[in-house]
Amino acid sequence: MELFLIRHTAPAVANGICYGRTDVALAETADSDIQLALERLPKFDLIYSSPAQRCARLATALAQRDACTLTLAPDLQELDFGQWEQLPWTRIPREHSDPWAADPWNRSPPGGETEQALWTRVATWYRAALPAPVSRCAIVAHGGPLRVLRCLAAGLRMEDRWSWNLNWGEHARFDILPG
Repeated sequence: MELFLIRHTAPAVANGICYGRTDVALAETADSDIQLALERLPKFDLIYSSPAQRCARLATALAQRDACTLTLAPDLQELDFGQWEQLPWTRIPREHSDPWAADPWNRSPPGGETEQALWTRVATWYRAALPAPVSRCAIVAHGGPLRVLRCLAAGLRMEDRWSWNLNWGEHARFDILPG
């Protein structure tokens, strides 16, 4: 199976705002950004997406274009930053953010989740959902879950998650073997 990991297009969020799980709108350029992404992507048999509107709009456009099934998967949501959601990073006290930044795998923002929890959530979903019995599948999601999915699809260690990133509307292709 061919697996395409696709990052949502640019959100309408000011630089420097913490917005992980928050369901923010897309940028004013969303329609053209989505159209450009569609032009670069092949036809899919099945599409999974985070339910956040910044992912679901692109996923819905793909599903309509390809007349295929779209499944919204809550486990594909971005990291939950808890009480930090929608705050400027500059307003989050360093005595709180520095310990988290030094060990995000084991530490969470207040009321949020650790990267270990994100990994477990996404990996559990991945093992249950894939490989799907289709030839080409797309997953539209956020940077955090996509890093986990890339590690799982490529057989990489969790320590390799930060060595890769997709920009807004970009995709990466992987071959997934059955079993």
